[in-house]
Amino acid sequence: MVLEDVVTTGQSALKAVERLRGAGYVVDRVISLVDRQQGGAELYAQVGLAFDAVFTIADLQNFLKAKSS
Repeated sequence: MVLEDVVTTGQSALKAVERLRGAGYVVDRVISLVDRQQGGAELYAQVGLAFDAVFTIADLQNFLKAKSS
């Protein structure tokens, strides 16, 4: 698994996956604290990686909106 703080396009974590696989590791999942919902999840699906995020950017925006009301 690759752990990423924030996923936007997914390219950074995908590069890490490729390097780890090149070194002989088995990597089948990316986990992120925040998914900015700008294509990363779709990229991971296209290359057969499972993806989970603790929060999405929408979750955080909704929380802040509710808190300011």
